[in-house]
Amino acid sequence: MTSMTPITNMASPTHKPRRSTLRNALIITRREVRDSFRDWRIVAPIIILTLVFPALAQYLAQQFAGFLEGYGATIIGERTIPFLLMIVGFFPISISLVIALETFVGEKERRSLEPLLSTPLTNTELYIGKTLSAMIPPLVASFGGMMLYLFNALSGELAWRPQPMLLIQIILLTIVQALVMITGAVVVSSQTTSTRAANLLASFIIIPMTLIINGESFIMFIAPDADSAGGIGSLWAIIIAMIVVAILLLRVGSTLFNREELLGRTIDSINLGSMFKRIFN
Repeated sequence: MTSMTPITNMASPTHKPRRSTLRNALIITRREVRDSFRDWRIVAPIIILTLVFPALAQYLAQQFAGFLEGYGATIIGERTIPFLLMIVGFFPISISLVIALETFVGEKERRSLEPLLSTPLTNTELYIGKTLSAMIPPLVASFGGMMLYLFNALSGELAWRPQPMLLIQIILLTIVQALVMITGAVVVSSQTTSTRAANLLASFIIIPMTLIINGESFIMFIAPDADSAGGIGSLWAIIIAMIVVAILLLRVGSTLFNREELLGRTIDSINLGSMFKRIFN
C-alpha cells in the first residue's frame, strides 16, 4: 500500500454520528482499494480466478454429470453444480486473507503506516475503512466469477435450473465467509508485529473455514430439502451463525485496535484478562 497524506477538514469528536463515521471510513476504503488495484500481485490472481477457474469448474461439472448420467445418477451430477458455484465464489475471497493480513502489520513493516495513523480519524473509522478495503476487491472478483459460471451453467449443455432461494443462499454464504475471514485476519494484523507471525496465525482462520465449506458441500449433497423453494434449512443456520461470528470479530477488532499501541508494540504478547475487560466494558 502507498503512503497516505493527512486528511484535513475533518473533526474527530469522541462520539460521532454513524453516518459521519461511515463516510470518513469510506475515505480510507477508496484510497486503499485504488492502491490494491494498482498492485499486479493482487490483480493477477483476481483475474485468473475470475475468468479461468469458472471455465474449468464448468468443464469439470459437465464431465462429472456425463459420467454419472451413464450410471443413472443424474441427480447427483446436478447437485455438484451448486457446490462448484460455491467453490468458484470462495477461491477469490481467499485472496482477501492476504490483503487483510497486510492492512496494518504489512504497512508497519514498510513504514507507510505512520502517515495513515496521523490523520484526524478515530480508531473505529480507521479500522472499518481498512476492513472494507480488504473485502471489496475479492468480493468483486468472487461475484464476477460466480456470474460467469452461473451463465455457463444456465445456458450450456447442463441447462441447470436451480431454485432461486438456493442461489441466494450461496451468495449469502460467500459474503459471510468473506466477512469472517477478513474480520479475523484484520484482528490478527492489528495485534501482531510481523507479517510472518500474522501468516502463521492465519492458519487458524483458513483451516476452520475450509472445514466449514466441506460441511456445506456435504449438506448440499444429502439435504432432503435441496430442491425446496425455501432453500436448505441447514444452510440458513450456518449463515446466521457466521453473521454472529463476523459481528463478534468486528467488535473485538474495533475494541482492541489502538493506533498508539500499534506503533509502539515491538513484541507480540497476549493478555487475555485485559483483552476481555476492554471488549466487554
